Amino acid sequence: MRRHRPSRSWATPSLVALGFAGLLSALSLVTWRQSRAFEALAELDRVERRLSLAESEQAELRRRIQSLDSRTRISSLAQEQLGMHRPNASEMRWLSGGGR
Repeated sequence: MRRHRPSRSWATPSLVALGFAGLLSALSLVTWRQSRAFEALAELDRVERRLSLAESEQAELRRRIQSLDSRTRISSLAQEQLGMHRPNASEMRWLSGGGR
């Protein structure tokens, strides 16, 4: 005698639908993770550009400070604005002091 297997007409489409839903979920997760990674890379790029600009601005400010702090500039400003000049030998006075 041959046994008759019960019909499972609902099992195959359910498994296919479940597998398809799992595949779509996995693909959605991968897409979400990649979009987050691209956002993070874009933010990193923005931060690196701002850092580069800040470093170049800092270097420019250092150059400007050096030029403003130069002895020739200070001497010329002292002469022009304050009427100062470098003393001649006859204008110098040596002070005796107790500085040891």
